[in-house]
Amino acid sequence: MATLWDICQYYRRYWPLSLLSVGASSLFEVLDLAVPYAIGQILNVLSGQSLDQWTQGFVEAIASLTDTAMTTQFSLLTLLGVIFLVTVAKAPVQPWLGDWFHWLIPLAARRDHQQLSVKKVLTLPLEFYDENNPGRVAGRVARGLANHTWTYPEIAGQLIPKVIRLVGIFAVLWMIQWRIALLFVLSFFVILAFTLPTLKQLTDLEEIVDRYQENTE
Repeated sequence: MATLWDICQYYRRYWPLSLLSVGASSLFEVLDLAVPYAIGQILNVLSGQSLDQWTQGFVEAIASLTDTAMTTQFSLLTLLGVIFLVTVAKAPVQPWLGDWFHWLIPLAARRDHQQLSVKKVLTLPLEFYDENNPGRVAGRVARGLANHTWTYPEIAGQLIPKVIRLVGIFAVLWMIQWRIALLFVLSFFVILAFTLPTLKQLTDLEEIVDRYQENTE
């Protein structure tokens, strides 16, 4: 099984694009948290309750920049503007900065490594194939390329942004009520403790299947 460092080295040529796409996807995940938070603040305004401290400061800063009086209507419009920016304005940008590069990078890397693999295979001496089955060698190379190709979108497009989203949820909960935030972290580690053994079993089974496929070739 390839390690995380092996995967990083595999995509070394595309590190700048990877950082851009992963960073953008993570930022979009965090920005999505602003929608339920802004809705909660709108409900506070409609029910006559005060805004949270940092939200109040944000609305006051917008009022100062626009030279507008600080009213209930202005607070509602500001919060609705935040929801609009997070949901509508970022929609045309998100697929190009996120999903597009999550597939462009692994497919381009696969093309490059396929070319390098073919060059390497063609330079091997004929005696090498007397001792090693050509079909088995080709199958091993193909599986290695496929594993790296399909692993990248899962890690860069799903795992890392979702982890950043969890960190954002923890930060929001900490600002609202730190006890709830601690309970959230505790529940996360409990779920992780029950999940990791199953993931280890799946990994072991996958290695057994790979060895079986290689032996049957």
